[in-house]
Amino acid sequence: MAGKYLADQITFQGAIPEDLKTAGIRGRTVALYPPYEALDSESGLPLDNNAILRRILANTDIDIMLRTIGNAFFPRVIPIGTTPTVICQPNRQPKGYVLINPNQTVSGVTTSVTVFPALTVFAAGATNSASISVGGFRSARFFLNITGAGGTVTVDAQTQDPISGNWATSQLDLFGGANTVGTFYANIGDLGVDNNLRLVVTVVGAAVTASIGAILKEAYGATIAGPTVFLGGDSVNLTTGFPVLSGSREVFYLKENTPLYGIAVAGLNVNLFELQ
Repeated sequence: MAGKYLADQITFQGAIPEDLKTAGIRGRTVALYPPYEALDSESGLPLDNNAILRRILANTDIDIMLRTIGNAFFPRVIPIGTTPTVICQPNRQPKGYVLINPNQTVSGVTTSVTVFPALTVFAAGATNSASISVGGFRSARFFLNITGAGGTVTVDAQTQDPISGNWATSQLDLFGGANTVGTFYANIGDLGVDNNLRLVVTVVGAAVTASIGAILKEAYGATIAGPTVFLGGDSVNLTTGFPVLSGSREVFYLKENTPLYGIAVAGLNVNLFELQ
């Protein structure tokens, strides 16, 4: 027989199936949850929609103000001592800052090597230098200082095969046929600066008196040394403070009525820029 079941217009013939009598028509399930309630943080009273929107607008304005750098910074130089020193006084409103620890003492970036000492006499023929370890460097520069001219001088660079131990020429005639008294410079870059490097000095004709020095640069183990500044509250110390390493900077924001202190192992000056 034809009929209706629940609120859906379902036309059917015959008796109602037993599973529909107990489970109903299977389909989408909709769950309704109570809405979130916004409360004032101080009074604990609920906020209406207008009050919520006003709070969202105010917070958005603060966020935009803190993220936007104005037309100028307000720079200051702050001396930091070995006891907690005030860096930022409490403000009546949130403010953004850039703090730079500019004390940079860079060590280990370059290494000077004497390849051939002064007054070395290069006889006719080829003279090999000692092996130079360059595995920790990115590039090399060489200086040829001729104090006693003679025959024709050619200086080649060689790199060592790590398997056979043989030497392969990586660059030819570094100084371009320098044969007169004077000082000559060659930057070979990173070509041949692999693990071990050496020079081959070849003289054709009379002996030549000269020296060759090298500068190895961009050491991978280079460090930036200098006093570290530690940031925190009025009781900040060298153990619990937030470190700002020498040569680095930190961008941060302070809430209203929040001071900032700093301390260092040795006295130094930091640069503080207040975002306007």
